[in-house]
This record gives sequence, structure tokens and C-alpha cells, in this order.
Amino acid sequence: MSNAIIKNIASRLFVIALFGLLFACASPGTSVVSQLDHSTVERKHHTVALLGATGMVGRFIIQESLSRGYDVRALARTPAKLDEYRDRIAIVKGDARDPEIIRQLLNGSDVVISALGPVKADGDAAKFVSTAVTNNVLREIENQKISQYLLVSGGGVVIPGDKRNLLGWWIRTLVRLGLSDVLRDKQAEYAVLADSTADWTLVRAPLIDPEPFVSPALVSVKSPPAFRLRAAELARFMVDQIELREYIRQGPFLGSH
Repeated sequence: MSNAIIKNIASRLFVIALFGLLFACASPGTSVVSQLDHSTVERKHHTVALLGATGMVGRFIIQESLSRGYDVRALARTPAKLDEYRDRIAIVKGDARDPEIIRQLLNGSDVVISALGPVKADGDAAKFVSTAVTNNVLREIENQKISQYLLVSGGGVVIPGDKRNLLGWWIRTLVRLGLSDVLRDKQAEYAVLADSTADWTLVRAPLIDPEPFVSPALVSVKSPPAFRLRAAELARFMVDQIELREYIRQGPFLGSH
């Protein structure tokens, strides 16, 4: 392919991206703000089994769960990475791809949250890790009568009923070009969930920034409401859903103001 053709394609993609972003900013569509009124909710006690606890989002989920008085059972291949929480949470050492480890993690829990993603250092072993782990979790959810499964997924995942605007189309295109293996894994994970009878919520996130909470996340069930999402706002939304249960067997998109 000649340099002229490459430049022409690149310039067209840039124009489409720019127009998509402008369109999204001008047309927020069905976006709403997710917010739990903590002063009026009669909060129940929960024990959260957490996958992906040592990652950026996982740490915010630990903090958010502990702030509400929930117990946390966190899975870690390297427990030392959670030393700052070792006196406040239960840590299960092991690999999420091991069904026996998942059984141990979920024992005594009533909610499962997964912020799991592929680890580059795992190489080919990281392929379809989310799908494999979700298969393990779904079997144990049924065995242990656990009520809810909340997962972080990607903005490129397609679910029936989506009506993506240009921003949504652009986010999916970027993921297909740059993270095709991850997208195939996350799409297959959704298929497994859809075939199950579990009460799951698949939270579809765009680019996640390692930033603290500023305001409640924007939410849409049709198309991504923004290109970026603060990690702490994602964590708060997910922990809110333990009580709210607004999006059971749905895949809401999130974004930040």
C-alpha cells in the first residue's frame, strides 16, 4: 500500500473521529447520571468476592466496598500486592482460571465483582481469560446460590439493542484495530453470560483513567456517553449496583463528565 493511500485513509479516520466526538458532545442521547442516595438507602451487609483486585479498578472497588462496611474476599496471584489491605480483607491466593480457587473465593460471598483483564506477561495464556473465568464463576454462582455477578467489560462489546452514535462506533473501531484479541474474549464472555440464568450486569467502559471520584458516572444503555471514564467513578457505580440492581442482565455503557 502506497504512502499516499495510507495518508488518505489516516486523514479520513481523523475526520470521522473528530466528527464523532463533536456529535457525541452535542447529542448525549439517553445518558443519565447514576447516583445512589446513601442517606436514604437501608443498606444491607454484603460480602463481595472480587476478581482483578490488584488492578487499578480493583483497588478502587476494594476502597468503595470497605467504605460501606462490606466484607471483601479478594483473589490475588501475588497477595503481597494487597499488603495495604491485609488487615481489612480476606485474600485468597491463586489463579482465577482454576475452578477450585474460584470455589474458595466465592465461599461465603453473596456478590461477585470482576475487574479482571488480560495480563501481558501471561502471553498466550491470557487469551480468552475473561471467558474462561466467567465460566468458572457461573458454575459456582449456581452451586453456592450467589445472587449477583457484576463485571467490567469494554466499550467495544456489542449487545442486542445497542444504538451507537458516532462516538460509540469510533470506540468500537479503535478497539477492533488495537485490541482485537481482548474484544473477542470480552464478546465471547458476554455470550456465556447471555446463555446463563445468572443475575449479571456487564458494565461497558471506554478508556479508563486512574483518577479519583469527581461526579457520578454518566450511563447509557444505547451508546457510550463519553470517551473516558474515571476509575473511581466506575468503582462507585459497580458497588452502587449491589443495592440498586438497576441493570440486571443488561450492559450499560459508562463515561465521565
